[in-house]
Amino acid sequence: MSELSQVSIDQGTIRVWAWILCAVTAAAILWFGRKRPSWLRYSRASIAAVCAAVLVTALWPSGLGRVQPGARGVVLRFGAPTGRIAGEGLYYVVPFAERVVQVNTQINTVHFDRAQAITHDLEPVYADFAASLHVEPDRVVGIYRFFRDDYVERIVDPAVQDAWKATAAGYTTSDLIARRPEVERDLENNVQGRLRKFGLSLDAIATTRFNFSYTYSQAAQAKVASVQRTLQAQQELQRIRFEAQQNVIRAQSEVQAMKLQRDIPVAQLIRMRQLDLGRRAIDKWDGRLPTTTGTIPFLGGVLGGRSD
Repeated sequence: MSELSQVSIDQGTIRVWAWILCAVTAAAILWFGRKRPSWLRYSRASIAAVCAAVLVTALWPSGLGRVQPGARGVVLRFGAPTGRIAGEGLYYVVPFAERVVQVNTQINTVHFDRAQAITHDLEPVYADFAASLHVEPDRVVGIYRFFRDDYVERIVDPAVQDAWKATAAGYTTSDLIARRPEVERDLENNVQGRLRKFGLSLDAIATTRFNFSYTYSQAAQAKVASVQRTLQAQQELQRIRFEAQQNVIRAQSEVQAMKLQRDIPVAQLIRMRQLDLGRRAIDKWDGRLPTTTGTIPFLGGVLGGRSD
């Protein structure tokens, strides 16, 4: 059967149908219990039966109730837990003698601000947590009997604080950041072990922030600055080494060039110098001719011509 085809039945509907059934039953009793031939004379048994039907209809719905989704009902008899648990939906208890107290079993998130602990290297650390937990449905009787609605203050807060101190003591300050998933896993196991024996179950726990002491923060900043200076010095050293290698290569090239020049005849070497000087002169010339007659600037000597 699909969910759309199911009929929703609640307390109000049951009470209405109970009074309708009571009215039909009373009418039938009065009809068959009348004294003939009169229509308004009834036997005492008929009147007593009608009164009993009305009384039962009036009292019976008082033992009817409904447990909300995400909760369980603890059945009390004259204020004492009976050990019986009412599930979600409708329930029925003995009117005036029993009643039902609902205990929330949905996931509840509890926040912890600046939970203090000491790390393995004796550094104080403060952490912010968000713990999600719920009451185990089959253990709501114990929760109600011993803690009522104060289980967060009486159980969860001390358990999480103690578990955080025990977990942080096994890690150094740097490990709390570098191995954060492992820290959260160990913390979750520690908290779970402390809560489960009371009927509570931890769904998840997350550390939203770590705060360290001012002295440690200053030391960490100084260490970061020192590392940055070391890296900068290493880069500067690499630059100096590279420039030194360039100078060595340049000097080796000049020495090799001088060796080659010694093997070239003097006349050819002079001619090469002249051509190099002429090329440099041409590179520096702006392209303007002199106003006086004569040879073209810088070219006369290079081309070997003479001005007559």
